[in-house]
Amino acid sequence: MHKFFIAILIAIVGSASAAAAAPCQEPKLESVPSTHTECYFYKGTSHFRAEEYSAALKEWLVIVDKADIPIELEHFRASAQNNIGFLYYMGWGVKQSSEIAIAYWLPAAKAGHDEATYHLCHAYADAGSKLALGYCREALRRYNRTGSTDSEDSEVVAQIREYISRLEAQ
Repeated sequence: MHKFFIAILIAIVGSASAAAAAPCQEPKLESVPSTHTECYFYKGTSHFRAEEYSAALKEWLVIVDKADIPIELEHFRASAQNNIGFLYYMGWGVKQSSEIAIAYWLPAAKAGHDEATYHLCHAYADAGSKLALGYCREALRRYNRTGSTDSEDSEVVAQIREYISRLEAQ
């Protein structure tokens, strides 16, 4: 009887270890475990691209809630916060809430996430907040600093400039 319980315990511990060591199922990430921050981020991104917004949110929330992310992977937390903010702002997979979106974008922007700063510019401007101009100027500074010639970034810069012009005219 005693050997039976030991065998069950070994089986449970063994299966838990195997589950923890399971490889990430995302392409090109098979070398990292499924519990790795990068795996959660890209699983969320895959769900987002498939318009499975609730599933994307679930993956990104794991990253935001993790207490033990190594410093070299913290950019995944800021990106997850930015993405979650976007889901809430748009109401995709969640009840639409500008307030919750802003609550996710603020720490992402503080961590240096350029897109989160742009989103704060946009959200505060649409809400008529006096904070908008400061975030828009900061977003423009950040996007100009990168010197990107990417057409998508150029569109963002043009939008930020429009916001600034409109806000300064008020």
